[in-house]
Amino acid sequence: MPRNRFTILVGAVAVLVLVGASFAVANDHGGKSGIRSERLIGYNEVPPISTTATGSFTGRIDPAAKTIAYTLTYSGLSSPALFAHIHFGQKGVAGGVSAFLCGGGGKPACPATGGTVSGTIAASDVVNTVAGTVNQGIAAGEFDELVRAMKAHATYANVHSQSFPGGEIRAQLKLVRGHHDDRH
Repeated sequence: MPRNRFTILVGAVAVLVLVGASFAVANDHGGKSGIRSERLIGYNEVPPISTTATGSFTGRIDPAAKTIAYTLTYSGLSSPALFAHIHFGQKGVAGGVSAFLCGGGGKPACPATGGTVSGTIAASDVVNTVAGTVNQGIAAGEFDELVRAMKAHATYANVHSQSFPGGEIRAQLKLVRGHHDDRH
């Protein structure tokens, strides 16, 4: 009988290993990382803005393709949107523009005071907005540097409006491992 128990034990361990490996592969998403923002609000801007506008940002980094598929949604802006960006800057600090989400950089116009914009950021979309200099160490086209900044929680999304051209709503971006978002 001890041999039968051993055989059952080995069989059970093998099944658990196979199930665990299958689960890990199914949830790996090919190495892709999700990106999420907290709620985009005016109080996160530098300096803070009193507005009832809100928004959210989600995305998925595909390291093999070197792209970020994203969706930006916002509503209630005090005036028409000018543009929206990803900036390189930690919480409480205004940083340089690293990529356009809408309103410039080859991206579609932003919805006036609210709506949803979806798109893709590739290396060619990473910009250096400070003429003649390297934008805080991220030069134009440096996709991997932008992703490194995201991993370090040093990027944020914001929406600029006519009333608040420096930005009306903002939120830091964070990477979420194993994040599943059917839109991307």
